[in-house]
Amino acid sequence: MLFDTLYSASTGLNVSSLGIQVAGQNMSNVNTAGYIREQLNIGTALSKTSPQGNIGTGAQSLGVTQIIDQYLEERLRNAQSDTANSATQSNWYSHLETVLNEMTTNDVSSSLETFFASIANVLNQPENLTNREMVVQYGQELADKIKSIDTAITAMEEDINKSIASAAEEINLLTSTIQQLNKDIARLEAGQSPGTQAVTLRDERYVALDKLSQLINIKVTENADTGAVTVTCGGDILVSEGLRNEVFVEYRDNQNGTPKAELTIAPFSAPLSATSGTVKGLYASRDVVLGGFASQFNTFANDLITEFNSIYTSGQGLTGYNDLTSLSAVSDTTVPLNEAGLSFTPENGTFNLLITNTKTGVTIDSRIDVQLHDITVSDPFALQPPQPSEGTSLDDLVTAINDISGISATLTSRNELRITSDSPDISFSFANDTSGVLAALGINVFFTGTGSSDISVNQQLHSDPSKFAASRNGIGTDTLTAVELAAMPETMKESLGNKSITQSYQSIIDRNSIAAGTVKAISAADISYQSSLLTQRQSVSGVNIDDETINLLVFQRSYQAASKLVSIVNEMLETLLTM
Repeated sequence: MLFDTLYSASTGLNVSSLGIQVAGQNMSNVNTAGYIREQLNIGTALSKTSPQGNIGTGAQSLGVTQIIDQYLEERLRNAQSDTANSATQSNWYSHLETVLNEMTTNDVSSSLETFFASIANVLNQPENLTNREMVVQYGQELADKIKSIDTAITAMEEDINKSIASAAEEINLLTSTIQQLNKDIARLEAGQSPGTQAVTLRDERYVALDKLSQLINIKVTENADTGAVTVTCGGDILVSEGLRNEVFVEYRDNQNGTPKAELTIAPFSAPLSATSGTVKGLYASRDVVLGGFASQFNTFANDLITEFNSIYTSGQGLTGYNDLTSLSAVSDTTVPLNEAGLSFTPENGTFNLLITNTKTGVTIDSRIDVQLHDITVSDPFALQPPQPSEGTSLDDLVTAINDISGISATLTSRNELRITSDSPDISFSFANDTSGVLAALGINVFFTGTGSSDISVNQQLHSDPSKFAASRNGIGTDTLTAVELAAMPETMKESLGNKSITQSYQSIIDRNSIAAGTVKAISAADISYQSSLLTQRQSVSGVNIDDETINLLVFQRSYQAASKLVSIVNEMLETLLTM
């Protein structure tokens, strides 16, 4: 009996000693990131059958486990994914706002205001060439500002592609770490008593899972028998216990010319189902935050070019032209101009050529008709093949101009339209273009290009600002065209949704600001929610020094009591042996 009691005391010593070690381990790691509080599980040892009945044999350790709420961990991983997603988008909205630089003197709004104000100055002194030079200069500054924003957005999209590629590398590194930890944990826990966990390795795995959840949305399922986890992203398996699927980066074509980096997963190179996390935030930042704004901004630039040139091409400067070549070419000079692949599509209408004798001052006004018809649609039940559509072609335009006395029209080797005066005393200009063919061909235009990436001011105006078309009824006769151009900031256009050109741009900025504010509010809410979950996790799995101090004292007293029991049994044995 005494030896049984001594055995019970020894088990108490062992359990208390292990409890002191666990409490000390927790206290030592109170500031260790990712550490999860450990707990010694204690149970009653198997009883012993004796003639006097079943007698207890003391306490035993059932293993050291982590104190963790798996449901809370799942919620926290989801919250971390959502926070990373919204924070990434909010960050790129901030970058975009920095590039736009609105509400300063160096933004597009200010450039628009300065540009149209310079046109108004021409109205005050139409004969002053310096005022026209300023229009060209401020127009170019506006175009350069628009192009610089387009270039900056493209550069940011490329940076996001690089970040996505870096995320793929980090995902593969983390899944490789989790895969190896799965193997190590399964091997160690398989050789231990039931309930014992490879706590240090599990700490490392939880840290890796936390980092992975910040990159992509994940779901974690643990095998109760092996301790290994299966990690999925949507329907895609990243890690299945000891197996792993790698993530790759593929580049897909994009409308604006910048390839789009996307993550795919082996073995079939299917797109990774990332619906949250940093990766999703990067996708949304590139395609919605930047891409959405870039699309609207390009539309604005196109509208600015179209609306301004549609007025400008019907005007005349202080001097006329003697030699002028269109800025746009066509691939086929025989097809109707609305089918010739021009950046801006002309329509039915007319335009006038004003032929002026600079010696006599006499001007002859000639009208040219532009008749364009809809593209013929083939009828599957027709017996005859579809007939080619009819309409004014570039060849027809050359013929019509050559019928006008004093000027000649030819085609360059690149199929550009060239108009020249037959005499140094003859100059020509344009008026009343209702067809849009002049703007489409790039004849007598102010702005060149088709959008935010290539907008510029006609180089001919840089060389000769006197060509700035402020007049409407003849070379240098009035400023009616400039009056209409200067009024564009206040002129509502049906084509712009009943807004002026400046209001159209401001509505883009306003929509972007509202969207940015919404995302920033969501990001703040996500951060707050994640913070509350982290607090809950700390209360469950974090180390509390006060609690561990109490545990330490409890196990210390238990150890002392077991030691006292050993001393008493020892005295009893000595007494027995001396009898």
